[in-house]
Amino acid sequence: MFIPQVLLVLFLIVGSLPRHVSALRFNNPVLDNADYPDPGVILFNGTYYAVTTTNNEKPDKIPIHTSKDLQNWKFETYVINEQNFPSYSWQSAPFWAPEIHYINGMFYLYFTIGVSGLDNTGITLATADNILGPYEVLSQPLHTEPNRGSWDPSIIYQDGDIKMLYTDTNMNIVLRNLTANGTAEKDDIVSTLITPTNLWEKDIVEGAWYIQRNNYHYIFYSANYFCDYRYAVGVARSKSVTGPYEKLEYPILLSDENVNGPGHGSVVRDVDGQGYVFVHHGWKPFAVCGSNLRFMYSTTVFWGEDEWPKNLTVGG
Repeated sequence: MFIPQVLLVLFLIVGSLPRHVSALRFNNPVLDNADYPDPGVILFNGTYYAVTTTNNEKPDKIPIHTSKDLQNWKFETYVINEQNFPSYSWQSAPFWAPEIHYINGMFYLYFTIGVSGLDNTGITLATADNILGPYEVLSQPLHTEPNRGSWDPSIIYQDGDIKMLYTDTNMNIVLRNLTANGTAEKDDIVSTLITPTNLWEKDIVEGAWYIQRNNYHYIFYSANYFCDYRYAVGVARSKSVTGPYEKLEYPILLSDENVNGPGHGSVVRDVDGQGYVFVHHGWKPFAVCGSNLRFMYSTTVFWGEDEWPKNLTVGG
């Protein structure tokens, strides 16, 4: 069949790429007692804070976990509860892909939310003086679009400017400017940065995460259908934050014998301040989608001499 042939080609390509050969550093999954998709992770004052997607019918949404080493995690609290539940959503609505950013002395938590009356998802924001809350949610969504909606916001904060990456209704990763306080859109300028042009991406790119390293701006992203073992991670880079971005043709992280459909995560500084770790979700092998859970994984990022991230091994 066509699909297995495509997968075979992918595995042959990726398998031929250089791997960092060493004992696995992380014992994965690092969180596996519940559903932890789309981890947004920040390192603040020596502690990692992770927020994750919530799919439930309770008012408690977006759990916060803490860790000192990206291996051992402790539950702290929920961002959303009965007291600050947004009026423009509903209890069983999706609360997806949260990220915490420290901007102007405050904590900004952007996330995807089901928006009442639109029958799709939009993007909103919660802010707090303390990273563990309490958080105040915007009185209306920050961004909405027709048709499929918009999802997976990610923030770029540089030199006082706040920009937002997200996946738009056309399933491309786009960039737009936010106001200085990050609570509204600054203008109508939207730049398309990444489109699904590679065969393995199918017809969607999402889950963007931005870092700057040396002379390049990198966007790590996920592609293909999230509820499928073919979901995988790609990367693009540019000499300018606004592009144009060059993509690797092949994924840098994909299913193996230990995890299926790895993707949508955060690239954070290691505790030594030198390297990077990709914290992401994945399914257990042969337990993809349906009532199965997505667990959280930590994977070391290694770089080649060409300054592209090497093919990653989960837990490396």
